[in-house]
Amino acid sequence: MSREPVPIGDEIARTFRARGWAQRLDASRVVARWPEVVGQAVAAHCRPVRLEDDGTLVVNADSAAWATQLAYLQGTLLDRINRICGPGTVVGVRVRTDDPSARGRRSR
Repeated sequence: MSREPVPIGDEIARTFRARGWAQRLDASRVVARWPEVVGQAVAAHCRPVRLEDDGTLVVNADSAAWATQLAYLQGTLLDRINRICGPGTVVGVRVRTDDPSARGRRSR
C-alpha cells in the first residue's frame, strides 16, 4: 500500500466503486434530478424506478400514451440525463406502464 498522498475525491470514488455504492449514487442522482431532466409535466406522469446493473434506467409511466411519448424521445432523454447527471450515468432507457389497457403493447 502506497503512503503517497491521494486526492480525497479519488479515494472516495474508489471506495464507492469497491463497495458497489457508485451505482446507488448514480440512481439517486437521477431520481433527485428527474424533474429537471424531463420537466415538471412529464415528471408528473413518468418516474424512474431503478437503474439496472447494465446502466439501463427503468421508467414507469402512468399511461400507455406517456410511455409511448417517453420511448419516442429516448435519445433526447439519454442526452439530458447524461448532461445533467453525468456522462455514462445511464446508457439506455426502458419504459413500462401499469396501465392495464396497454398489456402486450409495452414500450421497450
